[in-house]
Amino acid sequence: MKYQVAIIGGGPAGYTAAEAAGKAGLSVVLFEKKSVGGVCLNEGCIPTKSLLYSAKVYDTARHASKYAVSASEVAFDLGKIIARKSKVVRKLVLGVKARLTACQVHLVQGEAYVADAHTVTCGGESYECDHLILCTGSETVIPPIPGLEHIEYWTHREALENKELPASLTIVGGGVIGMEFASFFNSLGVEVQVVEMMDKILGPMDRELSAMLQAEYAKRGVKFHLGYKVTSVDGEGVHMEKEGEEPKVLAGERILLSVGRVAVMKGFGLEN
Repeated sequence: MKYQVAIIGGGPAGYTAAEAAGKAGLSVVLFEKKSVGGVCLNEGCIPTKSLLYSAKVYDTARHASKYAVSASEVAFDLGKIIARKSKVVRKLVLGVKARLTACQVHLVQGEAYVADAHTVTCGGESYECDHLILCTGSETVIPPIPGLEHIEYWTHREALENKELPASLTIVGGGVIGMEFASFFNSLGVEVQVVEMMDKILGPMDRELSAMLQAEYAKRGVKFHLGYKVTSVDGEGVHMEKEGEEPKVLAGERILLSVGRVAVMKGFGLEN
């Protein structure tokens, strides 16, 4: 099978490129090993915003009296919140697939491998192409923290699928992903602590905006430990240290790792 364009990765870059090439009349094959839409649609931006919206509605109902509205016996069902999130994701994935079909893009579900500059293999089949576009995206960084291999920890995937709330949660990383989960779990009554190596949350974001957001979260009960380096984790909790201060241990029922992402550059034959 020969195509003018072969694309590895069906995330926002890959499916957008496939759609554009298909509309231009080119023959296109798109490889995706999981679900089209990539991290953003399946386990990133879209599902987290769905959870945050449910949390916002719950918060609003709890404080409805501020707006002269009476709302009694306000409660939430975490299982149904997760189910709603999954339904939103499924609907959008189907939408992306429909757009690809409309543009005559051939979608291949499976793990693709670059045999050479003009050949991609997948599921025992070979696909020839004139041009190859790599849109392999990123994956969660698992930092080399001593003790991680001996405990159960969460990344964003586990946090998105969990249907039982922990009493307390320690989030390692105060970037965008970490703060989204801090907001969600705090709204649902979980005791949340955030550990961040930098002296501010949200990394490169404007310092004034970062400080305003931190102050708002602090009012809601989120505790911040800025400028701390995590040295190890164990059954006691997260061990951390900061220059000029005594080491600390943060106890928590669950640990969520949210220290960033790294480009996927290995495992699909890029060296070929």
